[in-house]
Amino acid sequence: MTNDGALWIALHEHLPRKTWIALADIYMIVQHRILLDDDDLACVNSRSRRPRWKYNVCRVLHSKQREGTLLSRKSV
Repeated sequence: MTNDGALWIALHEHLPRKTWIALADIYMIVQHRILLDDDDLACVNSRSRRPRWKYNVCRVLHSKQREGTLLSRKSV
């Protein structure tokens, strides 16, 4: 499974600075920059069809937002 550090590096290196990016575009960056394994592609739980890697991307983004590294539209 891809760890948080690898997700953040991919995002940090390839997201444009000082520009709002749609979540779908962020997902595309991760898909093109990281080789996702079977654990990443598995669903988060039995009730969700969302792959684990998308959940992890959102978790990393929220963590960076709490640290003040990222801003969301809601925080401006």
